[in-house]
Amino acid sequence: MSPEFIAALPKEARAEAERVFRPFAARRGSYVCYPDDPAKTLYYIAEGWVRLFQLGPDEEEITLTVVGSGEIFGEAALLPNETYGVFAEPLVDCELLSASREDLARLTSRFPEAQSAFVWLLSKRLRKAEERLRDLRFKEVLPRLAKSLLAAMKSGEEGLEVTLSHQDLAHLAGSTRETITKVLGELAMDDTIELGYRRILVLKPEALREVSL
Repeated sequence: MSPEFIAALPKEARAEAERVFRPFAARRGSYVCYPDDPAKTLYYIAEGWVRLFQLGPDEEEITLTVVGSGEIFGEAALLPNETYGVFAEPLVDCELLSASREDLARLTSRFPEAQSAFVWLLSKRLRKAEERLRDLRFKEVLPRLAKSLLAAMKSGEEGLEVTLSHQDLAHLAGSTRETITKVLGELAMDDTIELGYRRILVLKPEALREVSL
């Protein structure tokens, strides 16, 4: 099934976009791109989570954002002679779609509707980045973590589950692993979640929604 932004295109543009975007598997523990790499490819996340980060003055990692299903990264490929400027690290095994800068240029020059689709995707990224900054400034860790759990949960064999690690959730929520582990323990004591080996079972999603506001 085509992603939403491709499926919404007119028939001819959709066929060309489906040809241009090719499946690409990115595995946890690898890097999709590095800051100094020439930006030659745009990536769309069909399934998974990818952390975008830079290194600070003392080589510390600074997470800029975490992008998930339905989002793009590597958007510097839409411009000529750019580098990515970030590390892109899959937090889980991801299913991506990738398209070269040359193919994207031809696609958008032939079909203005495709250009509008990329503007929509970029606007979506910008809105999410603004929301993340607002949350980091005005919300405590608990509501940020609750929001991250809700975004990451999916149906599993035992119910709604999250398969991200505590460190991955720290990246999503903009906190530290130690703090996230502490708050998860508090949520488990309230029977809102159940902690297990490499998975978190969400028992009360409505309770998470209430505290995420």
